[in-house]
Amino acid sequence: MSKIIQFPNSNKQQSSDLESVIDIALRAIPKRDREKLRFELIKTVDSYDSFFTEWSLTVPEDSGETLKKQLYDIAHQEHERKMRMLADIIRLKIKVLVAEYQRGK
Repeated sequence: MSKIIQFPNSNKQQSSDLESVIDIALRAIPKRDREKLRFELIKTVDSYDSFFTEWSLTVPEDSGETLKKQLYDIAHQEHERKMRMLADIIRLKIKVLVAEYQRGK
């Protein structure tokens, strides 16, 4: 039995931390250009969407509830790890975008 598990992508703490990182990084960019860079960041996040929010688990049909719970617990732990990876990717992408912008000016 295989099933897709949807995970919510909105962790308020990580989201607010990431927003503050974005705001600090873009502070040196003129306001009119900030939105262009912010849009590039959104495109980056969207490109990873299903990788970070969907899991496909194959659970043996004759497995007990204990095994199913263990599999779901592992999936949740991995989801948290992936969300931290996404935050790291966005932080690096911010640095790249700001450096490219400053090089171009």
